[in-house]
Amino acid sequence: MAEKTALIVDGDGASRNFLARLLEQKDCRVLETSLGREGLIFAWRDHPDLILVDPKLSDLPGEELIHKLRADARSASIPAIALSSDPNPAREAACREAGFNEYFYKSANDIPALMDAIELWLASRPDETPSTLEQTAPLTAKQKGGLLIIFISAKGGTGASSLCANLAMNIFLHQPRARVVVLDSVLPIGSIASIVGYDGGMNLVTLAAMPPAKTDEAFFRENLPKLPAWKFHLVAGSPDPESAASLRADRIGQIVQSLQAAFDFVFIDVGRALSQIILPIIQQADLIAMPVSPDMGTVRLSRVVWQYLQSKGLSKDHIFTILNRAVGFESISKAEVEGTLGLTVQSALPHLVGNLLMANSQNVPFASKFPNDTASMILKEVALQMITHAGRVRAESQQGGSYEF
Repeated sequence: MAEKTALIVDGDGASRNFLARLLEQKDCRVLETSLGREGLIFAWRDHPDLILVDPKLSDLPGEELIHKLRADARSASIPAIALSSDPNPAREAACREAGFNEYFYKSANDIPALMDAIELWLASRPDETPSTLEQTAPLTAKQKGGLLIIFISAKGGTGASSLCANLAMNIFLHQPRARVVVLDSVLPIGSIASIVGYDGGMNLVTLAAMPPAKTDEAFFRENLPKLPAWKFHLVAGSPDPESAASLRADRIGQIVQSLQAAFDFVFIDVGRALSQIILPIIQQADLIAMPVSPDMGTVRLSRVVWQYLQSKGLSKDHIFTILNRAVGFESISKAEVEGTLGLTVQSALPHLVGNLLMANSQNVPFASKFPNDTASMILKEVALQMITHAGRVRAESQQGGSYEF
């Protein structure tokens, strides 16, 4: 039987962990969130086989959540179970009337019945058996697979590679069970390996030299190096210019597709590359993170990059601008950056070059080296903003229009 996926939407971390363990014992892949609005994004993006919800959520009543799920074609038929600490019969009636298939109390007595219901509803979901054509047809980032987040910079020195690695690491703090991979496509020499301390022999060049049939989803799940301190898997970049010259560029697209099939989040550092090799991948991205340092030269170059991306069909919704004060304290204002760039700055980081250089030199995440630094908290928040934004863009592209929570 194909692996099934369950989504847990519960504000109580202990409850989420308990349910996740039960589901994982049944070989079920688990997605989880504490927020109802994020639960909607997961449901519309990942199409889980079952959704478990505590109706008492901090941002959205469970009844409203299930109403939105039932009103949308992407989630209308997904079984949903309410698991509540509220024994009031009126709450149960309201939840069932709103669209929940089952209602259980958070009590030891209800656990056996809950597990039976989970097994029943999971078994009722059809296994995916794609046709041969579907199995061999190209995936596209906006239709299938993990969220694709590209880091691009208009000028060196904006900290794009460091931010790519550190923000990918921060995904773990929000979704500890998510599978995350970082691919370094910066040429002629990759940057990420030196930041995270990887010196292994597997990299983009060696992977691209392998036959396409070998670099499939299963291969990447089982063989990519995982960096415990960084909480993600890595496809390192080219180790030197000579290796870069031998890169099979035509293989990069298939590698990215396989990574999306194997992982929940795919971060790609493309540096300043806007070549015809990388452009198709950029066009399929769910989100393009563009770090900008607040000096007028970098901002003007970033505007040129943004105008080029616009000409290739990308909209403002796809761009996530990060104001990174990499050049020091003397700089132009956020308003000046936005006015010149023609884009809204979604996040701004404080000046952290000295500390960031120290963390990079020791090959540790910034948040691990400086856990109490304000910048660590900001990086955590930026990571959440990015994946939420990317999920919203994916959901809207699948729906063919915009939606509101």
